[in-house]
Amino acid sequence: MAPATASPSTSHLNGPRSRGFLNVMILSAAQKFIAQEFGGARYPDPIHVFVQFLKTVVPGLVSLRCTCLRVSSRQCIVRVELMQTRSQRPAQDSASTAEQPAAVAIVTYADMAKEQGPTQGPSSIGPSQFPDRVRDCEVIDDPVVDATPVTSKLNWRAPRASNGLWGHRLGGHQREVWVSFRDGSAISDILHLALLSDMPLQPPATHQPKFYDQYGLSTLCLSVEFKKRPDPSTQWVLAKSNSNSVRNGRYDVQVQIVAENGDLLALSHHVLHIFGLRVREKAKI
Repeated sequence: MAPATASPSTSHLNGPRSRGFLNVMILSAAQKFIAQEFGGARYPDPIHVFVQFLKTVVPGLVSLRCTCLRVSSRQCIVRVELMQTRSQRPAQDSASTAEQPAAVAIVTYADMAKEQGPTQGPSSIGPSQFPDRVRDCEVIDDPVVDATPVTSKLNWRAPRASNGLWGHRLGGHQREVWVSFRDGSAISDILHLALLSDMPLQPPATHQPKFYDQYGLSTLCLSVEFKKRPDPSTQWVLAKSNSNSVRNGRYDVQVQIVAENGDLLALSHHVLHIFGLRVREKAKI
């Protein structure tokens, strides 16, 4: 079967967005493309996505182009390019006006209800291992949670160490945080998991006080595997994160998204860079 390519769809970003939000846009574009090409019932569920971020996406128009790479009876694999759309282009050099992707993704869709094969070991985590959301956790009131349009839409509850750092209960770079939507919406869709997979407590940022006063974070790439659809009534999920190595400004984050009953909903892996913030010079009087 020859690869199929969809005409780019266009969206507008009104403000800075998390990589998780861009991941949702990519998955949504792939889902619409697959429904257009093969019908909505054949491959209803994303089971994996890998996204390589190539440059910063600023507020404004973005377009997404989908190409079908492979189709089988069980899976459909789609390449998605996310491009920043420029309103004005130089007229002379056609090569310089070509849109360059800001992110490239490979998305795999399937039907979770039809998956078959061996199942080994537990597929859930005992809720007794979780921090109690009321007894062991506090509302995170740090201004950083209201710093972006995405994080400001979430409730955040996490254990708090005696030194004021959040998420510290298990030691090392292991972190835990409960999240829900502030407007009371249920966490009822896989796209919600795609968003929340980029919403853990970042271990380096919660390892030292006032981290965000000195540093910023940039996601190089992320990979998410979706294990199961959340129950439609889900209100809270636990995001468990851990970094194996924070070295020379680059680090990894392993994330588990877990339902209150212990069901493992999604796994993700991120690679990030830490960069120093420029100190603004004081205005001369």
